[in-house]
Amino acid sequence: MRLQLVTPDRQLLDTEIEEVYAPGVEGEFGVLPMHVNFLTALDIGELRYRIDGRDHWVAVRGGVAEVLNEVVTILADDAEASAEVDVEDARSDEQSASSALEHADTSSVEAQDLVAEVAWARARQAVAARGA
Repeated sequence: MRLQLVTPDRQLLDTEIEEVYAPGVEGEFGVLPMHVNFLTALDIGELRYRIDGRDHWVAVRGGVAEVLNEVVTILADDAEASAEVDVEDARSDEQSASSALEHADTSSVEAQDLVAEVAWARARQAVAARGA
């Protein structure tokens, strides 16, 4: 199977893989060889893929995933491989968003954006901790 991971700014991956797991809006999903074709929306979270029996991690921030003819294409709004994550920056982002969220109207669009910022910062920290 082939995995292609693209953001609006760059192509992060284009590689042969054994399997991939990603955060869908309906929950995590996995794709193995010979998987049925499908299209789904992505949530913020951790994407895991395996090459030669070794797992690799990427934080993804929304977008879509398509499985078509043994190619998994991830069009993510944003993505960071574990080795790229600046952990201190992610921690700072989480603290700033969490602090602002304490003072936001919980029903506002601003609060929804802050919740997403917290989730993104936590996903980045999680993949950094996993390494590779």
